[in-house]
Amino acid sequence: MAATVHTAGQVATVALAVTACAVFYLLTCAVWPFGKCRRCKGAGKFKSPFGNALRHCGKCDGSGLRVRFGRKVIGYYRRTRSAGSNSTSKGDK
Repeated sequence: MAATVHTAGQVATVALAVTACAVFYLLTCAVWPFGKCRRCKGAGKFKSPFGNALRHCGKCDGSGLRVRFGRKVIGYYRRTRSAGSNSTSKGDK
């Protein structure tokens, strides 16, 4: 098998494209933080196997929404950043 050699320009282009996609996804998650629940497909409820009775989805508690992964990343970053900058001691004695 022949080894594939990539130039620095090709690697930089791929890295730029991946970074642009990640930034776009995080921006989208900041604007629209919720997605449809995957279990109930956004309905928030299920039909019973017998009859027409409905019950709430246990995964989303009946809301039909879930927090997107990117929004969880943004929240983690914000909590970490604010915990580091909210020092109670100013260094004065």
